[in-house]
Amino acid sequence: MTETTRLEREVQKYGERQKRGRRFIVLLSALLLFCIIMSASVGWSSVRLPTVLKAIAERFGGAPVAEVERSIVMDVRLPRVFCAVLAGASLSMAGHVMQGIFQNPLVSPYTLGVSNGASFGASLAIILSSKLATLGLGTYLTPVFAFAFSMLTMLLVYSISRLTDHAAKTLILSGVAIGYLFSALVSALKYISNVQALPELVFWSMGSLAGLKWNVVSFLLAAFAVCFVLTLANAWNLNVMALGREEATALGVDYRKMLVLTFFVTTILTSTAVAFTGVIGFVGLIAPHVARMLVGGDYRCCVPVSALLGALLLLIADTLARTMFSPVEIPVGIVTSFIGVPFFLYLIMQRRSA
Repeated sequence: MTETTRLEREVQKYGERQKRGRRFIVLLSALLLFCIIMSASVGWSSVRLPTVLKAIAERFGGAPVAEVERSIVMDVRLPRVFCAVLAGASLSMAGHVMQGIFQNPLVSPYTLGVSNGASFGASLAIILSSKLATLGLGTYLTPVFAFAFSMLTMLLVYSISRLTDHAAKTLILSGVAIGYLFSALVSALKYISNVQALPELVFWSMGSLAGLKWNVVSFLLAAFAVCFVLTLANAWNLNVMALGREEATALGVDYRKMLVLTFFVTTILTSTAVAFTGVIGFVGLIAPHVARMLVGGDYRCCVPVSALLGALLLLIADTLARTMFSPVEIPVGIVTSFIGVPFFLYLIMQRRSA
């Protein structure tokens, strides 16, 4: 087989993968829209699919619905649904970028200690809420502290990595170390906290989307949109970086600049999601792997597919969390863990047999 023929075949295969990727994007987008409508149609109240459709149609000039039903759909269920979609997409995209950069399929958005830093910030806000009331943050107190400490965690990890020329292994190890430090601090806060604050602290650490409103949707959407555009704009460089540092540098990619960019993107995505939803595990680990199985590793297709899969996974998990034992609601982190642990063990076995 000549070099020309081999090149033509590779080009043909690449074109086929691109077409398959676009088909999956359309299919998953349609499936996500369907799941959004169905998720908004279930719950402990009597509001079901016809009422949901009428409430949405009312916004576009349709017939009016009862105020209570409109409030349930537009002010309670739909904001929560869209928060689940955006948080799942954010965590999945962050996990996908991190796995590619670190060339490690077991890396997730929480590997670098973001969740532990956010947990400490949230715990601090919950325990000291009465003393911190003078800050005037109101209901934003816990998210603001969680976001601030998750960003502080990333700053510490990045500062340590600079001492070793941004080595990937150092980033992971320093992230794990900083994560354990904040985990110990959270345990200390639990030990000294009063009985009233402890249940809220524990519930937050298990992840929940209860009570989220449209203003949270706006925050999550803004963060996701900016990071999504930045990631796709640098898709080719990210594809090259997945080959390794030496290969990427040889092909003309500014490895350090791209590492800083991806560090910024994954930090914003993860910190924003964790600040409002708490710690929700495994979404950023499972969805990227499934996306690569479906469409390959090209970031131009895999990033949108990964985001859509993450959105679907968290939306379905949250719907189960609030309906399985209705009217009692369980933390969504428990549901994602039941789904994610078997998949994580499967990945470990695959790496061992490879």
